Formats: sequence, structure tokens, C-alpha cells
Amino acid sequence: MNLSDEWSADTVRANGVDLRYYRIGDGPLIVMAHGFYDGGRRWVPLAEDLADDYDVVAYDARGHGRSDAPATGYDVENRVADLAGVVRGLELENPVLFGHSMGGATAAWTAAERPGLPRALVLEDPTGMHETPDLAPDELAAIVRERLEGVDGKSVEEVVAEHYEERDPEQARRLATASLECSPRVAEIAREGYPSPIVDVFPGIPCPTLVLRSDGDVERRVRDLDAADLLPDGRLVHVRDAGHYVLEDEYDDAYAEVRTFLRRV
Repeated sequence: MNLSDEWSADTVRANGVDLRYYRIGDGPLIVMAHGFYDGGRRWVPLAEDLADDYDVVAYDARGHGRSDAPATGYDVENRVADLAGVVRGLELENPVLFGHSMGGATAAWTAAERPGLPRALVLEDPTGMHETPDLAPDELAAIVRERLEGVDGKSVEEVVAEHYEERDPEQARRLATASLECSPRVAEIAREGYPSPIVDVFPGIPCPTLVLRSDGDVERRVRDLDAADLLPDGRLVHVRDAGHYVLEDEYDDAYAEVRTFLRRV
């Protein structure tokens, strides 16, 4: 999946691994962390819309995309160190951290453990917000390996047909490409990547925070809003009719929330 000439791409050494990053735009900094089975290039539409006003850096997490896939280091502590290493290695000052799913959890933990690093935080439907997975770690890792073995050697078109046919065609191709670029070693994230619900770290996040949450029933909404109340300077928005990929499912509404938040921080 090729990027336009407006983008630059390179690698940065962070926490002992080489991580691929993609950069576009000019202005205040935003660093984007993607979700599981995904990659930095999943942010292309959003980043290009933001590029007139912001300098956007998106990176491939370890084991994903074109970054290194070491045998170990997939726990949240190393994911935090990787993200902080990207910021430090590229000499990025006062960035907004923006994470989806797994990347949302990583960004939240980073903001809590390294409170001087981000000036603000955007979490798009972060994984493990209220609880850790019910299945045992070995079972979760086996599910991930089975999923990746199932797409190994297939074409992008075949993966789209099997897993993403209901999505927008361009988004489906990005997701399929990212799945094909995942190392089987990312199964270790399922084994050790979510030590506790991220709501536990919300009280320790001092920077302004926007949580974009998928739609849900009243009970889920209340639980989400109660969790957001733990953020010292936070706001949670349920985006109507949006699923886990909030910014793809209901782009206009979600993008308006993001732009409004960014203007205020």
C-alpha cells in the first residue's frame, strides 16, 4: 500500500528495536499508535485531513507493519517504552498522543507513567478499558496465532473477502494489508499485554484527554462515563452508530470531535 509524495517514511531506534514511522504535515505534533493486527498506515485518511494544521507521526508497533519483530517485549511496559522512544528518538516536543484499540491502551499507560511526555491524549475505543480478557493468556495467544496462520500466504483480496468485506473498500484493503504484515510473535501481546483495565490508570493521567467510544446501550454508556469521571481533565463521547473503528465507521461526527478537542489544547 503506497503513500503519496506528501509523506516521508523512515525508521527510528526505540527501546532497542527499529520502528518504522510515517510522517506528514506541519504544525503542532500528533503521534499515532494503531491497534492490534493493524499498522501505522491505517491512519492515512485522518492524518492527511489533519496535515494542513498538524505534524502527524504514525508508527508501526513492534511485530506489526515494517517494524522489527523481536522474540520478546510485547508487554505494556515495552509498548510504553517503544512509544516514548519514538517521541524521544525523533525529538518530538509536547506531542498529542493518539491511540486506537491496543494503541489507545498504550497511549493511556504512557500518559500515566510518563506524565511529562504528552500535552494531550486522544483514545479511540481503547482495548481493555474496563476489564482484562476473560480467556486464559495461552488461549488468547493461540487464537491470535490461528488468525495469523489463516491469512498467511493469501492475497490482500482474499483477506478482505474473509474478514473485511463489509467495510469501506479502501479501509478494508488497509486492514487486510496490515494483517498480512503482522508477525506471529504479536501473539505475545495477547498473552501479557493487558495487565489491568486502563480505567485503573485514568486518575493518573494529568493531561487533557478525549475518549471516543463506540456506541452502546445505556448500561455501557453509564459505565463508560463513570470511568471517564476518573480522568482529572477528560471528556468521553459516545459516537452514535460507531463500532470499534470509530473514526472509520462515523468519520464526520468523530472527526469534528477530534478537531474541536485539538483546537482547545
